Amino acid sequence: MTIREYIKRRFRNLALIFVLAYATLQVLSICIRRWPETFTAKPWLIVLGLTAPTTLLVILGWFAIKVMTIKCPRCARPLGGAALAALIGNKNIKRCMQCRVSLDEPVKASDLS
Repeated sequence: MTIREYIKRRFRNLALIFVLAYATLQVLSICIRRWPETFTAKPWLIVLGLTAPTTLLVILGWFAIKVMTIKCPRCARPLGGAALAALIGNKNIKRCMQCRVSLDEPVKASDLS
């Protein structure tokens, strides 16, 4: 696996967490609206607040920050723009900005820890 593939795998994992978190909140919101007598306890009212459209923006902001802070497997510093370039398939950015390792080099097992 190359560093570029490692970045794409990290992105897919973050996207999965994003989708699952937002989908769970939306399902809970539907349940509260469908069966209000079942979900009338005060803790469930928090879920209604979390399913507001502004929550989507907060979760998207978290997702963007996490993507920009994907760490280089070699130097453990955030890749930033190089991570985004690797995700969209831009071949112009070929190296980590800090340690200058090529994004097309294989990732060693010791680098992942």
